[in-house]
Amino acid sequence: MKNRVLYGLVVLLFFSVVQFNISDTYAGKIDYKKIYENQCRKCHEKDGKGTKRGKKLEVPNFTDFEWQDSVTDEQLITSITDGKKKMPKQGHKLSPEEIKAMVKYIRFFKPKKRR
Repeated sequence: MKNRVLYGLVVLLFFSVVQFNISDTYAGKIDYKKIYENQCRKCHEKDGKGTKRGKKLEVPNFTDFEWQDSVTDEQLITSITDGKKKMPKQGHKLSPEEIKAMVKYIRFFKPKKRR
């Protein structure tokens, strides 16, 4: 009888932990593509190379390997949060987690290293 109760408690604990982890994972999921579409695409374009408007504003080309290597994640976080040149501040629109997700998304544009 003790073994069944102990087994039941272990199973209950296991499912509680699994449920907690799953709910945390999906509750905190950030839709970075939607954020990029709504906040960034009008200047940076879907492909990260910049729209006509963006090029006039001198936005960086996210697909440029050298630019990607020259900018740190911290610099990108600061640029997104506080704005840079004509880029408006996003710190009041986006949470710190969303800004970090945008930095990761910007890194997806980096081309593979050339040989």
